[in-house]
Amino acid sequence: MARLFRPSERTVVIAVADAAAATVAVVLALWTWSLTAGFALSTTFIAVNWPWMMAVPLWTIALAPTRTRGTALDLKRVQRGVAQACGVLLTAYLVVYFFLGPDVLPRLVALYVLWNAAWLTYAGRLTLLWALTRESFARRMFIVGDGPTAAAARDLLASGALADVVIVESPDEATDVVVAVSGQVPQATLDELLAYQERGLDVITFAHLYEVTQRRVPVRFVGDDWMLTQLFAGAASRDASPLAKRLLDLVSAVGIGIGGAALGVIAGVAILLESGRPVFYSQTRLGRGGRPFTLTKFRTMRQDAEAAGPQWSPENDSRITRVGRILRRTHIDELPNLWAVLRGDLSMVGPRPERPEFVSMLEHQVPLYRARLTVAPGITGWAQVKTAYGDSVDDATRKLEYDLYYVRHQSFWFDLNIISRTAGRMVGWKGR
Repeated sequence: MARLFRPSERTVVIAVADAAAATVAVVLALWTWSLTAGFALSTTFIAVNWPWMMAVPLWTIALAPTRTRGTALDLKRVQRGVAQACGVLLTAYLVVYFFLGPDVLPRLVALYVLWNAAWLTYAGRLTLLWALTRESFARRMFIVGDGPTAAAARDLLASGALADVVIVESPDEATDVVVAVSGQVPQATLDELLAYQERGLDVITFAHLYEVTQRRVPVRFVGDDWMLTQLFAGAASRDASPLAKRLLDLVSAVGIGIGGAALGVIAGVAILLESGRPVFYSQTRLGRGGRPFTLTKFRTMRQDAEAAGPQWSPENDSRITRVGRILRRTHIDELPNLWAVLRGDLSMVGPRPERPEFVSMLEHQVPLYRARLTVAPGITGWAQVKTAYGDSVDDATRKLEYDLYYVRHQSFWFDLNIISRTAGRMVGWKGR
C-alpha cells in the first residue's frame, strides 16, 4: 500500500502552513490596527505597510526546528518552538525599532503579530495532527524482527514523536517497513526486504528512525557494523569545517573571557571567603584520540571531596559548597576552561571531556563509548544541553547517544545552536 505523503513532503506541507499562519497573522494585525487608528483596510494600506510582511519568512525560518520528524506533531515540543520563534521575532523587531524608531513599525502592531502568529500556528499544527492521523494519511509501519530491538521499535512508534504512525501486523497493510533485527540479517530476510522495496514500501532501519526522531543514536541496539557504515561515513560527509570551528572557538573564548572577567573575580573572592584556598582545581581529562590534558575550573567542592578517590557527582551532592552550587547552576565555574579552548585542548562544543578512570571503566560497559573520542571535547555539547549531569552507567549511555549524534551531524550551525541553548541554560540556572 503506497503512502500519500513522504516525510519530506509532509515537512513542506507544514512549512507552507506555518507561512500561511504568519501571513494571516500580519494581515489580521494590520486590520486590528486600522480599526483602532481609524484607517481603512485595503490592498493599498497593506502595500504601504509591506515591511510587516518580513515577519512571514522570519517566522517560518524560526520554526524550522519544529518541523523535524520527531517534533512536528509533538504538541509540547511545538509549544516550546513557537515560544522560541516569538523570541526571535521580538528580538528582530527590537533591533529594527532601535534603528528606525516607532513611526515605521509601531509597537502595538508587533504585539498583534506575535499573538496572532503564535495562536494561528498552534491551531494549524492541531489541524495537521488531526488530519495526518486519519486513516487515509497515517503512516502504517510493519516491524521486521523480534526480541529487544523489536520491542524498542514498538515503544518508539507508540511515542508522541510519531503520532501519525500506526503499527500494522501485515506487510500488505503497510506503507513503511522498520527493520529491527539484532545481529546479522539472514539472507531470507534481506530478500524479503528487497521485495518490500520493489512494491513501493519504504524500508528503514530502527536505528535510523530512532536517530531522526530522537536526535540521538540507540547505542544499545546498533552493532559494530554501524560504526563502519554510519559513524565513519556519516561523520566524514557532515564534518564541520576545521577552520570555521576553530574561529568560532577563538572568537567565543575571547568574547566570553572578556565579558566574564568580572564574574570570574567575584567567583574567586566568594570561594576564598567561604572555604579558603585553592580557588581553582585541576584534573586530567581525555581529549580527542584519548590524548590527556589538564582541565582547570573554579573549585565548587570541599578540599577533601575526593579523599576516597575519583567518583561521580550525584544530585544534591553534599560535597558541593554553597558558592559552588551557584557557580555550577550558572556555569561560571567553567570560565577557566576558556584557556584550554585557546590552547586547542578543548573546543567550545563537543562531547564532555571525561576522566581517564571513568573512560577505562565505561568503554568496557557501554558499546561504542570510545567513539566519542573521535572529535575534540567541548565546554558544552549536545548531550549537556539535552540531559542533566550523570552519575551512573545508564546516564553515561544516554549521554553517549547524544554525543554520537553530534559526531554524525556536527556543523558550524549545529555548534551555534548548542551555544545558544547553553546560554539559555545559564540564564535559567539549569546547571548542576
